[in-house]
Amino acid sequence: MMSKMYCHAVYQKVAQLHCEQIDQGFLATLGPSFLTLLYEAIDKDKSSVLIAKEVDGKVIGFVCGTVSLHSIYKQLLYRPFSLFIALTSCFFSISKLSKIFEIFFIGKNNPILKGLPRHELLTIVVHPSHQGQGHAEDLFSCLCNHFNDANIMNFKIVVGLDLARAHAFYIKMGCKVAGEMQVHKGMHSLVYVKQCS
Repeated sequence: MMSKMYCHAVYQKVAQLHCEQIDQGFLATLGPSFLTLLYEAIDKDKSSVLIAKEVDGKVIGFVCGTVSLHSIYKQLLYRPFSLFIALTSCFFSISKLSKIFEIFFIGKNNPILKGLPRHELLTIVVHPSHQGQGHAEDLFSCLCNHFNDANIMNFKIVVGLDLARAHAFYIKMGCKVAGEMQVHKGMHSLVYVKQCS
C-alpha cells in the first residue's frame, strides 16, 4: 500500500478524490491541477508522507501527514511554472489570496499549536463506494505505523467544527481533543492529538 514516489497518475487520482470528497474545503477551490502538484510535493518531501490505497488498480483512498507545511511549500516551489499556471485564477481573487496567506502563516501566533506535536495528519479520504469497509481505519493505522517507525510518539489533526463524521471517526480511533483554533477567519476547528503507540 505504501510506496514513496508514486507516479503522476496516482497524484492526479488523489487530487480528484480530494476535489470530489472535500469539496467544501478551501483547497478544493484551487482545483485539481494545484492539488496534483500539492500531493506530488507531499510525496517527494522527505519530512512528509503520502499513503494511497488501491483496489483492483483504482485509488480508493489516501492519507497524508507531515512534520512541516513549510517544507511542502518549498517543495512546491521546485515547480514554479506549473505552480504559477495552477494558481492563475487566485491572482484575481482577494478572498483566495487571503486564505492562502492564512494557511501559510497558520500556527505562527497560535498558543494552542505551540504546545502540540509538530507532526500532523493533513488529509484522509476514502471514496464513498468503499466507505464502511475498514479502509479509513486501515489508512489511519498505516500513518500511525509510519510515524511510530520514525520514532514519532504522537501527531495532531485539525478538524473543522462542522465535520461531525470526521469528529466521530477520530474519537473512534482514540484521538483526544487538545483545543480549538481558527485556520481561516471565522471558521473554527478542533485540534486532536493521537498517540502512535
